[in-house]
Amino acid sequence: MFVLRKMVQGRAYTVHLDARSETEAEAELALFMRDPEGYSTKREARQQQQESAVYVNAETVGRFLDAMRQAKTTERYLGNVGFYLATWAEALSGRDLRTVTLQELLRELARHKTARKNRITALKSFASWLREQGTLSLAEDPTVSLKVPVTRPEKAVREKGYSIETTERLYRAISGWEFTNFGQEETRRMTDVQCVRDVLCIHAKTGMHGTEIERLVKGEGKVAVFEDQGEIAATVTFIHKSGNVHRQSIDRQTLAAVQRLQARGAAPVDSHIRRVVARACETLGIEPVHFGEYRHSFVTWASECGQEVRPKAGGLPLAAIAAVVGHHSANTTKRFYDNVKVPPMIKIPLKLEHPDDPALFSVRRAQIRLVESA
Repeated sequence: MFVLRKMVQGRAYTVHLDARSETEAEAELALFMRDPEGYSTKREARQQQQESAVYVNAETVGRFLDAMRQAKTTERYLGNVGFYLATWAEALSGRDLRTVTLQELLRELARHKTARKNRITALKSFASWLREQGTLSLAEDPTVSLKVPVTRPEKAVREKGYSIETTERLYRAISGWEFTNFGQEETRRMTDVQCVRDVLCIHAKTGMHGTEIERLVKGEGKVAVFEDQGEIAATVTFIHKSGNVHRQSIDRQTLAAVQRLQARGAAPVDSHIRRVVARACETLGIEPVHFGEYRHSFVTWASECGQEVRPKAGGLPLAAIAAVVGHHSANTTKRFYDNVKVPPMIKIPLKLEHPDDPALFSVRRAQIRLVESA
């Protein structure tokens, strides 16, 4: 056993070294003399490293997702990030993230043929959060040099968006099917696909983002119903991702879809939408349709064949108001629309029909029928 006894600046040190030879003991002495107060034996250094190890496991990922949830991140995005971090946790099981090399991360990415960008983004976000918590230093972070792939312009790969005809055919083709759990007859029931048609309706007729639909359905938005604004049945108001208040007018079919989803309590999850849409597309003999592209489709339809539907009381376009008040751009005038009760609606010549859709009816007519029956 080698024991180091030394007096440094009036302080006596006695350290039992983890050395197996005189040469190793002299090397430890040199390390000690460099920083007596900060010196640790090999055993102590290993123990400290184990105690401060950083793992990609359920506990740390769970705390990271909770932090994202507190930052008002949508559940859909949380689910995606959680999925990719779960694959990283499996690949790096038991490994201290500080000891993982860039080459090891690249080899793991090479094992997966899809979603390279999403996998990298999820891990880099997780590592960035660890640095903010003081758990991981910049020098120890193996993801720093991991480059996020540059997204190629969508049109360089294929034409973005869908036609009105394809959308109408898809809507008619979305139908439920019977299934049982583990072959048990008493569990036989029909797949819920009305919610998928409702999401498609909102996407196609408003151009909303999927996250905006989710927030609206969960009650994080206001729906004002009208009976005297012509084709405009209601307005929906919610906080846009930019932080600004966004108000949009919708027709009666879209209103019914929003109300059904709100009564359901949540929009269908992405996996359910993909499964239902994939079956419908297979029936039609077309490539799978992605709802996320309907925002692009709506803008395209609006520019090609859309009609501006104004409230029954009338009103003028922004461009006309800008010209009268002397604004050089209608964008300057747009701030006056923040308080407009019923903004104009863009009407698309889109007929979404399905025999299983609940019938649309007027709230006022329903009230009249109730009075007559009484």
